Amino acid sequence: MDTRTLLAAVLGVGLGLVCLAAPGAVLRVQFAGRLPDRGGEYGTDGDGSDRLRLLVRVVGAALVLAGGYFAASGAGLV
Repeated sequence: MDTRTLLAAVLGVGLGLVCLAAPGAVLRVQFAGRLPDRGGEYGTDGDGSDRLRLLVRVVGAALVLAGGYFAASGAGLV
């Protein structure tokens, strides 16, 4: 298996699993504390809207699928 293909598979699956497991953390890192919705009390952190979390989960699922494809193509299964 090519090293670059293996690294692409590992990175895709790893990043996809992070997006699926913790979409709120991904949003906090992406927006660096500045979320579009400013509702809430002083000192509370918003995790973003449900639509943004769903978008992060969809991107995470796509990354897992892409990583699986890279792993399969590197192993000669595809």
